[in-house]
Amino acid sequence: MNKTTQTPESGAGHSGLIYNIVIIALSIVIILILSFLYRKNDFFRSLFEGNVTAPTQIASENDIREAAKNVESINRTAAHLSFFILVFILILQAVAFMTAAKVFAGLKRSTEAVSIRLKKLENADLFLDLPLYFGLLGTVASFIVMSFNPNISRLIAYSSTLVGIIFSVILRLVFQYPLKQALITAAEPNGKEPKQ
Repeated sequence: MNKTTQTPESGAGHSGLIYNIVIIALSIVIILILSFLYRKNDFFRSLFEGNVTAPTQIASENDIREAAKNVESINRTAAHLSFFILVFILILQAVAFMTAAKVFAGLKRSTEAVSIRLKKLENADLFLDLPLYFGLLGTVASFIVMSFNPNISRLIAYSSTLVGIIFSVILRLVFQYPLKQALITAAEPNGKEPKQ
């Protein structure tokens, strides 16, 4: 008897470990790919750096050079900041997506009563909106970075919200809707399990 009760627990621990490893590996892959693109691709880097130029109406050439260096330094710092914000938001959204997928897969495999699974499904709505919330977090963060340079953070604002919307829609269409339909169909009209 003890062996039977320990096997499911060890299986759940094993799948949790695999899940954590997959999340860490996915995060590392996203960071490496985006870092590579930022270092090697001028077009990708230009999406973060914007078009701010040094002022030209200054009295001496020394002042012009100094102003150009300051603007370039600000642009570089803001570009790096916006890049790391984008990477962080995309990792958060990927983790939220995978967590939601795991929660809905667990509900699908569950052997509990249909009425309990329907209530748990209702309670799991939060996981459907997490990628969208993280996208909005990226949008707000990009507005903060825009105070340094108004041109550089539009990519974060648009892409983080867009990815959040896409992930949220996929979660609802692929995971929530089919599971909810199956549970509603399995339940009798009065909400009790059908007799088998």
